[in-house]
Amino acid sequence: MRPVLFATGPWPVWAYPIIVVIIAVAVGLLRWLERRTDEQAAPDSTHPLLTGGIILAAAAALHWLVNHFAPVQIHSYGTMLIVALAAGIWWLSISGRPHGIPGIQWLDFALLILIGAVIGARVVFVILNWDQYADAPPLTIFSVWEGGLSFHGGLGGAIIAGYLFSRVRGIQFNLIADLATPATALGYSLTRIGCFLNGCCYGRVCSSHWPLGMVFPPGTAAGQAQVPIHPTQLYASFASIIIFYILVRVQPYIKARGNLFLFYLVLYSIYRFIVEFYRRGASAKIFEPLAPLTEAQTASIVIGVVALVWMLVRRASARKEDEIIC
Repeated sequence: MRPVLFATGPWPVWAYPIIVVIIAVAVGLLRWLERRTDEQAAPDSTHPLLTGGIILAAAAALHWLVNHFAPVQIHSYGTMLIVALAAGIWWLSISGRPHGIPGIQWLDFALLILIGAVIGARVVFVILNWDQYADAPPLTIFSVWEGGLSFHGGLGGAIIAGYLFSRVRGIQFNLIADLATPATALGYSLTRIGCFLNGCCYGRVCSSHWPLGMVFPPGTAAGQAQVPIHPTQLYASFASIIIFYILVRVQPYIKARGNLFLFYLVLYSIYRFIVEFYRRGASAKIFEPLAPLTEAQTASIVIGVVALVWMLVRRASARKEDEIIC
């Protein structure tokens, strides 16, 4: 329940060498990760002076930007989004080793997925809540660090980005989807903690006797009523951790590539359909043709049913092929 974690800037001159060291360490870690996960990778041919110059220039640019726009607010939602990305890359670097996919490739994959997911999530959210942005300053549409993302839109953007990555790198899309599925559930759980700190994606008013009911601070979307409400962000985070555990446990037993991803869509749709009964805000808008179901519940039904049918059809087809071979 802290939308802004802290504010920083302006930075003194002595902060510049510290920034240089932090960037240099980050670059060193990335190169170490590449060598550790891909023993056949060619040695880095970049001249040390060129690398040092780039680091110095990047540190100078960051120092100038912070001082120019100071104080710069560090938002909790954006921070948890970065934490979720890092956790996803870590999991992918581990799960991709048996398939010979270097960890550094997962960094490229994660960044591309992040871009596609954020664009897709923001576009769908703005479309569904256009009344909030019609009269607002145009740049408000791009304020993703303040929250306001649709998971279903982000899912579509991530799938498109993942498909493009698989085509460019020559890796089977179904394999990438399955490997990325547990990482997605893990990252989603962490991102929902960002929603909790930001005070968005909040729940309906609950009974004062409900032990998990919370009163959010004034000034946040969740704190408008100043009465106990369901902390649906934490419900979502806990549910996604359970889904993550289930996926990791069943992954060795799902042989057909792509089915783990479809199974995740089924599990996510079930969780989302249930939690929507306790949510308010953007996704809790009633979908008039199927009232009293919400827009998110309707999307969950469609995605869950399609994923389940597709998974069963693929499983049946695989059995028939095995019978023919036998």
